[in-house]
This record gives sequence, C-alpha cells and structure tokens, in this order.
Amino acid sequence: MCGLIGLAIQWGAIGDVGVLFDLVATNDTVIAGTLPQRMISCLATLDQFLRQPHAIVSSFVPAQVTRGVTGTTSTASPRDAVARIIGE
Repeated sequence: MCGLIGLAIQWGAIGDVGVLFDLVATNDTVIAGTLPQRMISCLATLDQFLRQPHAIVSSFVPAQVTRGVTGTTSTASPRDAVARIIGE
C-alpha cells in the first residue's frame, strides 16, 4: 500500500444512460430489488461520498416489492438488495 487515498463506489443500476436504459428505456424497471438511480441523484451522491472518510461506499435505490397473496408491500433491505446484485 502506498498510502494514497482511494474511494470504491458500488453503484447500483444507473438510469438515464447506458445499456440498461437503452434496453428498457424506463427508470421504473426493478433490477435485483432495486430501481435505476437517476443521474442527477448519482452526481449528488458522488459529492457526498467524496466528503466522507470511508474507503468503500454503496449507492442504490431499493424498490418497493409486493410479497404474498395478501398484497402487502415492503421495502427490500439494502443488505438484501446488494447481496442479490453481487449474487450472494
């Protein structure tokens, strides 16, 4: 280790641009329990990330999911969403 400062950002799906947006052309598509994060939100989040001391950070928008036959809704936990994204 050279003692240099670094930051690893684990982005979720990003909307508005890229292959995902070209394929589905909507920001409402649920991907592994998350929604695509809008570019303006990514830039605002990046500004926050650059001001904090952590070396690894994550940014994603959890989707609201429906479970069971009763129609109750709940929000997926951030930990579960990240685990699904990385295949755990």
